[in-house]
Amino acid sequence: MQYITDLEIANKALAKLGLREISSFDSQEEAARVAKAVYGTTRDFELSTYQWAFALKRMELPADADAPAFGFDYQYSLPTDFLRLEGIYNQGGLDRDAYEIEGNKILTNIEAPLRIRYISREVAQTKWPPYFVEAFATRLAYEMCERLKQDPQRKNLLMQEYQLVIAAAKRANAIQLAIKRPLPTSWEVAHDGE
Repeated sequence: MQYITDLEIANKALAKLGLREISSFDSQEEAARVAKAVYGTTRDFELSTYQWAFALKRMELPADADAPAFGFDYQYSLPTDFLRLEGIYNQGGLDRDAYEIEGNKILTNIEAPLRIRYISREVAQTKWPPYFVEAFATRLAYEMCERLKQDPQRKNLLMQEYQLVIAAAKRANAIQLAIKRPLPTSWEVAHDGE
């Protein structure tokens, strides 16, 4: 994949607003200050709202030394790049309803190591496919529009563009994800031996 920087993505978003490029996030221009203010939160939002294949990670977590005060036997600290849990896979498959997330901890009765799959805060743009870069840049332009342009019509057009681009990005991403069989229902499990 072609490498693109944070600054190049911000400038792509500024171009969508009809504004000139910035040379640095730390320059004194209003566009630079606004881009710097919204870049990280917008990136994390875009990463966390969908199962992007490039942001998926697996990890085995050790149990924390302290157990939860009540309700569960174990707690596990979430990875520092954690954005959203996709599942726990200790029983050979996806365990649903076997945990709760509180703060930066997973509480569960499952013994260590806890095998999780999660959406990470993937900041290495070398891993970002072009469809995600385009969707993110469009969303970034939308987020900056009000402060930099005060143009409701342009903001509406950016949202329409974003909806088209994000739909295409999700379709492209879906091709990379394995097709999963639905988990059996409790009724199917109970009646499996009949």
